Amino acid sequence: MGSELHFYIHMKPGERVETDLTLPPDSGAILTGVVRRADGRPASDAVVLALDGETGEPRCHCVTNWDGRYVLGPLSPALYELIVHDGSAPVRTVDLTL
Repeated sequence: MGSELHFYIHMKPGERVETDLTLPPDSGAILTGVVRRADGRPASDAVVLALDGETGEPRCHCVTNWDGRYVLGPLSPALYELIVHDGSAPVRTVDLTL
């Protein structure tokens, strides 16, 4: 289901690490598109969720960018159900201390 790499990098204080990555051939499918509101404006910050069309299990998700564009994938060949949640709700900020 597509190309992916897994690796670990242990970072040291003040260290800068550069990596060159080579992906193996990709056989996964990619779904792209634009989400628009009823008035035709792009829907920024909308959540696009891809569910397995047979089991209903989540497969992947993304958030639309400023002009409503999204990219989902890589996806294996299958039937998918897409659910889009509007991102126009007010955002609540939560402060985290690590």
